[in-house]
Amino acid sequence: MNRRGPRNLHRQKVHLTNWRQTVRRVWQYLAVHRLQLGVVFLLTIVTTAVTVIGTRINGIVIDRYITHSNVHMLLVVCGLMTVMYIIASIFTYFQSAIVIKVAQSTSAEIRHDIFNQLKQLPMRYFDTHDNGDVMSRLTNDVDNINTALMQTFVQLFTGVISIIGMGIAMLVLSPLLTVLTLLGSVATYLFSRAVARVTQRAFMTQQQALGSLNTQIEESVSGKQVVQLFDHVVPTMATFEQTNQQYTNAAFRAQALSSVIGPFNNMTNNVVYVLITAVGAISILSGQHFMTVGIIFTFLIYLRNFTGPINNLLDLINTLQLSLVSAERVFEVIDEVPEKDAKDAVSVTQTRGEVTFDHVSFAYDQRLILKDVSLQAQPGQMVALVGQTGAGKTTIMNLLTNLYPLQQGRVLLDNRDVTTIKRADLRRLITVVQQESYLFTMSIRENIRLGRPDATDSDVERAAKQANAHTFISQLPNGYDTQLTENARDLSQGQRQLLSIARAFVAEAPILVLDEATASIDSNTEADVQRAMTALMADKTSFVIAHRLSTIQAADQILVIDHGQVIERGTHQSLLAAGGYYAQLYNSQFERVLN
Repeated sequence: MNRRGPRNLHRQKVHLTNWRQTVRRVWQYLAVHRLQLGVVFLLTIVTTAVTVIGTRINGIVIDRYITHSNVHMLLVVCGLMTVMYIIASIFTYFQSAIVIKVAQSTSAEIRHDIFNQLKQLPMRYFDTHDNGDVMSRLTNDVDNINTALMQTFVQLFTGVISIIGMGIAMLVLSPLLTVLTLLGSVATYLFSRAVARVTQRAFMTQQQALGSLNTQIEESVSGKQVVQLFDHVVPTMATFEQTNQQYTNAAFRAQALSSVIGPFNNMTNNVVYVLITAVGAISILSGQHFMTVGIIFTFLIYLRNFTGPINNLLDLINTLQLSLVSAERVFEVIDEVPEKDAKDAVSVTQTRGEVTFDHVSFAYDQRLILKDVSLQAQPGQMVALVGQTGAGKTTIMNLLTNLYPLQQGRVLLDNRDVTTIKRADLRRLITVVQQESYLFTMSIRENIRLGRPDATDSDVERAAKQANAHTFISQLPNGYDTQLTENARDLSQGQRQLLSIARAFVAEAPILVLDEATASIDSNTEADVQRAMTALMADKTSFVIAHRLSTIQAADQILVIDHGQVIERGTHQSLLAAGGYYAQLYNSQFERVLN
């Protein structure tokens, strides 16, 4: 059994269920910056008013000054308009700068919320979601939201005001030509709405495919040594090509569908331009005084400014939809139920170390892992768990630290149900050293200090000496201040495990769990560490999960686990005398050593 539980049993499919609700939730983040957005709103009104007034002045100039060759007034008006447009350009710059600042701040807040949520989610969530997909939501999806806010929010925000302003100006200037414009706009809206329903699903498929691609990349990079050692490069590449092609096809379909809107809108706009020009020309030639060359010129400029924001938004429809899909995926994580303490949970800072499993049963998604397991560890006792891989030994320890919810039975600490103890306090009372050590990208000193953040430098060095890690640390160029790279890949597996053990030493927790803690250490080092472990376990309740039975001969009680059940229990000598499963396992290991 995987030590973190089965992976991908129910890989969740995401569907864009309610884009309006998603937009409202994004707006909740934006609402924090309502003052800045208010400034943008005012600047937009000013720039739109300048455009409307300036365009109308253009038409008046044509009818009054150009046709009558009044060069003096023409130059005066052009000078005034130049000043107006310079001011409008300055306002547009500040408008864009403010929106970019708001977009970056909003993305940072969303990124903070999803990362904070990930830290609080129960282990079951990570057991059923690919690491690559989770990372994709935190990085790619948040970046998509940020891109949409920066690229489209300005155009959406200013575009609506511009459309309204230009629409009113066109209606005042010529109701007849405005009706022709609205007919084209309605046709574009209906077509875009029909296409958008299809592209929403296409963009969701694209993001899901991207999550799968990231998962495979993350696995291939992390397991690159295994891939090369087992000559699995070609099959891995073939699988990657298949996944890459699936993502490429999904992205192409989404982009191709969304790109249909732009050409259709351009065609509609061109038809409207032709109709307006034809109607205006006929009106002028027929001698009707309500239509002039200046009015037609002004209306066409208004029309360009009216359809321009619409065209821009339609051109960015893929970005908008992709951002909605990404926002939906991000909010799905944020909406997951976090790991919470029970309502009646209390703070416990000390413990005698008495641990009881009272008829505990546990299942991963209907698959029973533990069946009616009972055990009791008295304060200061050493309890060993033995059994084949997948028997359920690590699961017992995961339940002790309340990483997973119980289906049946109780786990007690000093006769108190662990579910009624605040998780932070419970996990400070229990230190776990896992078989697979994990070290963070920080100094060796800080990695060891993770066991107890308030530990002094002398505490850290003393713990390293107890774990027999001080010697190799001192030989490093910067000693305890050596900065580790990704999971300390520059260190050997044994050295990494020694640092994990030093972390447990510095924690000084009253309960200790050693989950195959010495499995990656050579025999000579193991003997030294075992003596240190014996000293560490003194006066502490200790649970040792071990395959090397020679390391648990001094255990106060040994539990033999098979298919989730305790089939034998006793001391090393009593179990050997019983001649059961434990004796067979021990004798087989002893024979291998002799051979």
